[in-house]
Amino acid sequence: MLVLLSWVEAGGVAIVGLAWLLVPGLLVTYGIGLRGIAAAAIAPVVSVGLVATLAVVAAKLGLRWSVPLVLVVCLLVAVITAGVGFALRHRAPARTADPRSVTLTAFLGLLPALALGAVIMVLGLHHPDELSQTYDAVFHYNAVALILDTRNGSSLTMGTLGTPGIPGVFYPAAWHDLTSLVVLSTGSSIPLAANMFSAAAVLVVWPLSCLLLARQIFGPSRIALALTGLVSIGFTAFPWGLLGFGILWPNLLAMSIAPAGLAVVISITGLAPTDPIGRGRAWLLLPVVLLAGGFAQPNVLFSLAVLSLFPIAVALGRRAIALHRNGTLWRGIAEIVLAVVVALAGWWFVATTPALASVRTMYWPSFETPAQAVGQVVANAASGPTFTNGFAALWVLSALVLIGLVLCRWQVTLRWVVAGYAVSAFLYVVTAAINRPDTQKFTGYWYNDAYRLAAMLPITTVPLAVAGIIFLAGKLGVLLDRSDRVPRARRPVRTGLATVIVLILVLIGTKGLYLRDHVAQLTFRRTDTLTGYNPEGWLVNPAEQAFYARIKQDIPAGSVVADNPWDGSALLWALADRRTLFAHLGINTSPAQDLLAAHLDDLGTDPAVCPAVRQLHVGYLLIGNGRFWVSGPDVDARVHAYPGFADPGPNPGFQLVDSAGPDLRLYRVTGCGS
Repeated sequence: MLVLLSWVEAGGVAIVGLAWLLVPGLLVTYGIGLRGIAAAAIAPVVSVGLVATLAVVAAKLGLRWSVPLVLVVCLLVAVITAGVGFALRHRAPARTADPRSVTLTAFLGLLPALALGAVIMVLGLHHPDELSQTYDAVFHYNAVALILDTRNGSSLTMGTLGTPGIPGVFYPAAWHDLTSLVVLSTGSSIPLAANMFSAAAVLVVWPLSCLLLARQIFGPSRIALALTGLVSIGFTAFPWGLLGFGILWPNLLAMSIAPAGLAVVISITGLAPTDPIGRGRAWLLLPVVLLAGGFAQPNVLFSLAVLSLFPIAVALGRRAIALHRNGTLWRGIAEIVLAVVVALAGWWFVATTPALASVRTMYWPSFETPAQAVGQVVANAASGPTFTNGFAALWVLSALVLIGLVLCRWQVTLRWVVAGYAVSAFLYVVTAAINRPDTQKFTGYWYNDAYRLAAMLPITTVPLAVAGIIFLAGKLGVLLDRSDRVPRARRPVRTGLATVIVLILVLIGTKGLYLRDHVAQLTFRRTDTLTGYNPEGWLVNPAEQAFYARIKQDIPAGSVVADNPWDGSALLWALADRRTLFAHLGINTSPAQDLLAAHLDDLGTDPAVCPAVRQLHVGYLLIGNGRFWVSGPDVDARVHAYPGFADPGPNPGFQLVDSAGPDLRLYRVTGCGS
């Protein structure tokens, strides 16, 4: 009963997270004249871009980050956009909404995806505030803690986590900004807010975003729109792979809005059979897409750029043909040449700029042969080096994708989708099977990381799989029409019945769209409260969590706690709201921090220690009970880089405040005065 109650309470937190993702954007999208699927699917893009941009501006103006600030600015922006939309209503009238039955069918199709996804989340997390026991999670949890402490959510300074003596650097903080708003709105813990906000992105924003892309590809097809939501959560690489690996919450948010961003590009190119956005509004929304992607995770902008090449090329080709017919072929050729030059110049810039050097040169060794990597793409089992044999093969969905690939011969609207799928597959194969310095000019913008590139594939495989289901349903419908058992079936009824039958067969063949496989990805490197085992070592186990909650009252709010982050103590900040000296496992540090890491235990003999203690406001020393990542020479070197934080025992200058078990200790630093 208590577990059920906790999930019910967590559902309320998820609803608040969803409200932050949808409501600010909906006020704007309806204000500029969008309706139905387009208004709802683009709303999260606008919300992400608006909130993250506001965080930067607020920091520049010295305004404290708060819920009232965000609400007031969002309402102000909504009023302004609505006023502009009203003033231009004659030149740019509101877009005509799809028939109510189409919109209703599309949104009802999201309900099975929401239900199945919720089951996966519940089974995979075990508890709604389950900790992610991963390297990246330390940064993301403490970035939210930093925003709550300093009331500054600017992406321009987030990269150093407020490390004293180190200038702030850029890190995309849209996910952290929105998660902090969930905490401020609900009073929930940071781990609970992180899980539930990410669940809202996975279970609603991603299917909704895919829905708009499907609307651009298939037009107002009730069958396609009804299927898209459920199909969108069936692939492992995204969203479930990123919910286990990393954990890559910012990338998760960015990829969740990527299909909607691509739908905006489709409107600009004019390739949609019937366009619910409109070219003018699409141009207006393009900067918002760029801001949202850049502040969520910039590598999604590179994904959008790659996938946009093909619809742009088709649009330019069609325009050149039209100009040729009008006797101005030279103009069409000039436009194509200009576009190629701009594309190559942009690629050369990002491939050489020092600003992206650390991203481009991130090294992950190849882990598959080219043939194996291609096989993983075909089987939709593309993953990263942790899974050397890939995720579990999704044979049924893969067969549907292959059918969709074949259909591109007859369905023109699918051809650019196939081209996008091919280049996504190529980038993954290069990363998984080659990944040399000379390939970084192609894959470096995704950190040369196979997980991130694998997550790009479902943007194209979802509509291809939907096309495959529609094709099979059409063939089955013909058989039903010829059957004596359905002699008078009207075409819509026949087609709907055939689609339901095919979908049921797909669900049976995939055992609930591979539910067990997705649950397994969600539990990857998380706290396993059922077995108490984590294959790569604990960050913070249940005993440590209880100890941190207890010692919070012993540590004044303004005091900093010295810690070796590799024993999990860095998460004291996120779990107990007490700031630690080292907030992450691998971040630039100041000379004063390095001095204390090496010599805090020498405070009675080293005259340089106490000035550093006072400078950094260090009042306590926390000793954790274990270490994260149990092996590897590089890890060993970093774990042992904090000899000054060894357990001082009865040594003078330290006073034991509390302890638990044989390893957990909290000391007050007394040897440097008050």
